Amino acid sequence: MKIKSFILILLLLIYFPLIAEGGVDFSGEIQTLWGAGVPWTDGDTSAGKFLLGTTEFTGTLDAYYDNSSALADASVSYDAVTGELDWSLNELWFDYTSSFWGIRIGRQKTAWGKADGVDITNVICPGDMSNLAAMASDDSKLAIDALRISFSGEQFTTDIYWIPFFTPAALPESTTSAVQIIKPDTAIWNGEYGVKLSGYFLAFDASVYGFYGWDDMPVFDYTYTGNYKRMAMIGLDAAIPVREVVIRTEAAFFPKRYFTDTEQRNEISALAGIDWMPSGWTLTAQYFCDYVFGDTESINRADAYTHGATLSVSKTFLNETLEASLSGLIGFNDFDSFIKPSINYSLSDQINAEIGAYIFTPGPEKDGTYGAYKDYSSFYIKGKFSF
Repeated sequence: MKIKSFILILLLLIYFPLIAEGGVDFSGEIQTLWGAGVPWTDGDTSAGKFLLGTTEFTGTLDAYYDNSSALADASVSYDAVTGELDWSLNELWFDYTSSFWGIRIGRQKTAWGKADGVDITNVICPGDMSNLAAMASDDSKLAIDALRISFSGEQFTTDIYWIPFFTPAALPESTTSAVQIIKPDTAIWNGEYGVKLSGYFLAFDASVYGFYGWDDMPVFDYTYTGNYKRMAMIGLDAAIPVREVVIRTEAAFFPKRYFTDTEQRNEISALAGIDWMPSGWTLTAQYFCDYVFGDTESINRADAYTHGATLSVSKTFLNETLEASLSGLIGFNDFDSFIKPSINYSLSDQINAEIGAYIFTPGPEKDGTYGAYKDYSSFYIKGKFSF
């Protein structure tokens, strides 16, 4: 209750001066998602059983005056499968922007890189893997508590981040309850730092990234204890339009990354993709890979080189009110995959309905990364009201 009262007071202190002198916009959405296990999953745990049953309200308050602005975004959700009621503060920040520089401080979200659904350089915000609904969400990233200072020119922008409080990836309760996971001390010397330099030119745009902080995923030792290790990343990306096609590339280097409590390896990740949007169609295809240098047996990794591909195809009909789409990801090492077919219909500007499926398929010899979720395969229905 003390935390909620503090947040309310902070909101009033930030927003009232802006509302009095400037303007304020309020928007939000109500969304419900129900899903049941497909027939070919495990009959004891999944087949025909409800795996998804969430209803969520999200509200966003955006206040602004002159060169200043503030944003608050919060959600309240109820999970009918587990009977749990939860709420989260998604973002809460205030911002000042001039023609040359700007500053933003508070709880905020940001995305690095140009990959679609695959993280290469996008290490600044942790992922939410706590449950199937979170992983299936269009925005499965958590916010960070950060100070961002930006500088902008005609062709270049620079963003500098100081993240004093570490936010780890959200893991399933079955994982966090089975082991003891130790977070870094909340201290000024345990902060994280990031920088993004972007350039915009006639023929292409590109960005360079640098990050020094904590790996969002813990590593475990033989005593069933997990802890977080320091991590550094240097990355770059580029997008090149060629007639109707946009070519995207992205790469990241992680020097001496921890894979176990004591074992470190150099790691390289990369991606190449294309976007093509002819009349009524959207096509995105990507190839991604990851390579770890040195011996991999001691880090419990089967292959030094892992790779895969994604494909997303969609088509709109009926004056763009109906959209049929098929997206998927395949891992080439184990030939496991994730497939999502869906049909989305806009009943009005505010009401949207969708049916589809989340299908996880194991490889012929091993489940693989995505095949491990095979018993989470489900059909779903989703409804959304926006205002």
